[in-house]
Amino acid sequence: MSTLQHAASGLSSRFTPHLRVMEEREVGRPHGRRPLKNIVQGQMDARVQPLYDIFQVAATTAVVQQTLFTIPFGQQFTPTGGAATTKSLYHTNLLNSGSLDAPKKLLVKNISIMNRPDVAPLDLIALAGQYVVQFTTLGKQFWVGHAQKAPGGAGAWVGGSFSQTAAASATAFAAANGWPSGQNTAPITDAVPDIPGYPPITPITGVLLEQGQPFQVIVDPTLTGATVYTTATAIAGVPANGIIAWAYLEGITLVAIV
Repeated sequence: MSTLQHAASGLSSRFTPHLRVMEEREVGRPHGRRPLKNIVQGQMDARVQPLYDIFQVAATTAVVQQTLFTIPFGQQFTPTGGAATTKSLYHTNLLNSGSLDAPKKLLVKNISIMNRPDVAPLDLIALAGQYVVQFTTLGKQFWVGHAQKAPGGAGAWVGGSFSQTAAASATAFAAANGWPSGQNTAPITDAVPDIPGYPPITPITGVLLEQGQPFQVIVDPTLTGATVYTTATAIAGVPANGIIAWAYLEGITLVAIV
C-alpha cells in the first residue's frame, strides 16, 4: 500500500462513522436534502397576504386585452407601448406562471383593481368604466364585472377640475379607483341568509386556489363596441403616464411552516 493510500485509509476509518452515503441526485448538490427537514409536514401557516400582478399601457397608446398572472417575478415582460423590463416585487409577487408555487394555497375572498396614483384623470375614467375584469380557474369563471365594481381600496383619491395658466409649471394630483378605504374592494364571498322553506345553503367562503392550480385574471377594454380607447396625451400642467394598475387577489394565503 502506498503512503497516499495508507493516509486515505486512515481518514476513511476515522470519519466514516459520522458520514452518510450520498444519493446520486445529490452529487454536486450536497445540501439538497436539508430544506425538506425544515418543513413541518401536514401543517400550514395562514397569512393575510394578497397576490398581485401589473398591467400597463403607455401614454397615447391604444388599450388592449391583457391576461394577468402569466409572467412571474424575475421574468421579462413588455408593457403595451413600452419597453421590455424584468418583473420585480413592484410588478408582481407571483412566482410561478399561472399558478401558485408549492407548498402554498390562496383562499381568494375579493378582487381589487388598484391604479398608480399618478394616472391621468381621463385614463382613470377609462380604466374604471371601459375595462371588464374576469377571474377564472380550472376553466370556470368565478367573477366578471367592470373595473369600477372592483375598486382599489386604500389609496389616494382625486376629484374636481384642473386649470393651468402658466405653461412652465405643473399640477400635481393623485387618483384612485374608488374611495381610499382598505375595505373598499369587490368581495366574492358573503354571508348566506336562510331562505324560508329551503334547507340551509352552504356558506361561500371564497375561491380556493391550490398549488399548481391554473388561474388567471383577464382585463379587457375592447368590448365597448366603440372605438378602442387611446390613453391620454400630456397637457399643460397635467402629465400623462398611461395606465399603470395592478389586479389584487385578496384573501388568506396558506404557506409551509418552516
